[in-house]
Amino acid sequence: MYNRIMVFGVFVVVVLLAGCGLRTEVPPAHVGKILTDSGLQEGIIPPSKIRLEGFCFQCDELVLAEASDLGVSETMRIFMPKDQLNLQVDVRGVYSISPNEANTSKIFARLKAEPTDESRVHLITMSRVYETYARQVVREATRTAFSEYSILQVMENRDAVASELTDMVRNKLSSTPITIQQFGLADIQPPDLIIQAQEAKREREIAIEKEEAEKLVRLTKAEADLEVAKKQREIDLTEAGTQVLVQRKLAEGVSDAWLKQRAIRVLEEMAASDNKVIFMPTGALENPAIMLGALQEARR
Repeated sequence: MYNRIMVFGVFVVVVLLAGCGLRTEVPPAHVGKILTDSGLQEGIIPPSKIRLEGFCFQCDELVLAEASDLGVSETMRIFMPKDQLNLQVDVRGVYSISPNEANTSKIFARLKAEPTDESRVHLITMSRVYETYARQVVREATRTAFSEYSILQVMENRDAVASELTDMVRNKLSSTPITIQQFGLADIQPPDLIIQAQEAKREREIAIEKEEAEKLVRLTKAEADLEVAKKQREIDLTEAGTQVLVQRKLAEGVSDAWLKQRAIRVLEEMAASDNKVIFMPTGALENPAIMLGALQEARR
């Protein structure tokens, strides 16, 4: 009778332990699989509460894989064949677990999970997934993409090179458990030799621009001076033409007879004055020029 009670008690305890089991969960930003003594179960467990059997000889375990976004920066020194120089390149990306279940299952099948503080729960980190599937792809794709250009071409066409590199990395990762959320060139550091050459080129361009500006100023001033000279020449020609006309009119109106008549009239006026003594050279009346000179002197 006693033995029967003991057997029944043990049976009840086993049933209770099996019913209770181990309560655990697949937390947010994780996915999971159950590992049994015969291997991994089919299907991916999304974030949820689960119960592992509590009384067992070969107990099932929960294997978790991080599915959160992971930001990674890679710094590389890339040898540029066209320049025979090294170029320092920083690329940054945000990566996550592929939504494709077949690709995600590769994580559980091929990567070793590490124990956690929770019993019977193991974890595969997102950084481990990146190291295994993405790092080498990113580095090789970056070297391949940049080797097709010179350093100056990369610097002048940064956006185009970045777009080409992003497409290349995304295609290479399409068959892996990891996918790109964001990707791009963070920084490009050309060698000092290239920087100095660019600075010298810019200095030459600035000097040329300065010379062109000064030349434009000089040309503008010369054109203005030319316009002024043209106007002054027109004025001078106009004045000269006026003088010619005046002299012509005077020449047309003044004759020897007119000069003699004017001289006699002046002599008459001077003769009427008691204060004047006139010395008239011989032949003055025959030469109007002499007469006019004498008359002007006398009047002074």
